[in-house]
Amino acid sequence: MSNFQFLESHWTDLAKLGDLSEKYVYSDPNTSIIKQGILSEVMVKYMLAYDGIAEPAYDNTHANRIRILKNNDLLPREIDNTLYILRKARNDAAHNAADEGEKALNNLQLMYELCVWYMQTYGDYNYEPTGYVQPVDMTVSLADLEKENAELEERNQQLLIEIEQIQKNGGADIKRRTIAYQKAINVHLSEAQTRELIDEQLRKVGWEADTRELRYSNGTRPTKGKNLAIAEWPTDSKTGNNGYADYALFIGEKLVGIIEAKKKHTNISSVLDGQCKDYAKMIKSEHQKYVINRFGAYMVPFLYATNGRPYIKQYEQMSGIWCLDVREPFNAPKALSGWSTPEGIEQALEKDIVEADKKLAATGYEVLQDPDGLNLRYYQIEAIQAAEKAIAEHKQTALLAMATGTGKTRTVLGMIYRFLDAGRFKRILYLVDRTSLGDQTMDTFKEVKLK
Repeated sequence: MSNFQFLESHWTDLAKLGDLSEKYVYSDPNTSIIKQGILSEVMVKYMLAYDGIAEPAYDNTHANRIRILKNNDLLPREIDNTLYILRKARNDAAHNAADEGEKALNNLQLMYELCVWYMQTYGDYNYEPTGYVQPVDMTVSLADLEKENAELEERNQQLLIEIEQIQKNGGADIKRRTIAYQKAINVHLSEAQTRELIDEQLRKVGWEADTRELRYSNGTRPTKGKNLAIAEWPTDSKTGNNGYADYALFIGEKLVGIIEAKKKHTNISSVLDGQCKDYAKMIKSEHQKYVINRFGAYMVPFLYATNGRPYIKQYEQMSGIWCLDVREPFNAPKALSGWSTPEGIEQALEKDIVEADKKLAATGYEVLQDPDGLNLRYYQIEAIQAAEKAIAEHKQTALLAMATGTGKTRTVLGMIYRFLDAGRFKRILYLVDRTSLGDQTMDTFKEVKLK
């Protein structure tokens, strides 16, 4: 029996596409991958209909329909990632005659998890899956497959009518949205699938990345004028995959980062402390020409680890993109909102935090006390000093509590001035919860003359 039989009670066409994906998975993996992609596309059409959202009048593509669901906060990150993998695999299979047997099998199981999530979200909130069973390699006649494909094609028109009817009756459902996010956590990506996502994420921020093509074993090497994420970079380490780092990041011929990609439920902090640090220490002698400096025992400044899971505060050790700057021993691992850009890394390399802290400590407060400038009071200076002390001690957070009327805006302006003047920070975000406070702050910033 097909792993996708459970869909039959609600969506005959999805069940049939799942069944065909299984039947083709060994005999014609590329066709299986294409069927998987079609299933995910039809599923997205259903989702829009259930939530009462019309398909776009322009650019009515699968990618744009997914984007609409994301913009309406109807697509958990895990599901978005899964849909991306299936969509990309389908596109690749349509233009690639290579045997993709392993990918077809891996993605088939991922599609099963997607379908379970879909059933629990849009079909039956209480549905409990029986578990995925690896399909057996069985001979299916070409005539039978062609017949099933033909039957599916005949349903297309009926499918459009069905989706249109659902759309008329659809609409927002708070419970469904809650369930969607709760159940999405059960969708698991393999390490290989996680790498596909990382490839795309790295490309979006300016790296050339392709796990399948830009590999060390394929002859890819650091190149002047290119920002490369080279996959499976060899080291002398004995940990992990025989010492191969998942990615090595290069700005031109400068080795600036190591990335480790793990399965979803891996403790990320332990990966940084273990494999990543070991790889950074064990760069091969023939590759040390790419090393920009030594930082104690390390030959790579920035270490990254991720499991492809979006950052969740409650599970912070098991989610997100984590980075460790090993240039200074006091630096602690931290979760990032996204991957570092090549420009961001270069700026970080140019910044000397130790020297900036020294300059900050050596700079007096006369400018801030100038009666023609900020004219700060003693307690405002003390507040700034307290914040600077916390930063000098490498604390990640600090809280200043000041009563109404004590000059919080001017205090913060003085703090910002000192941080920027010393080069301790390049950018500072000033956040307020009301427009009026923003206007008030801007007026103060324009009014005050510093140097």
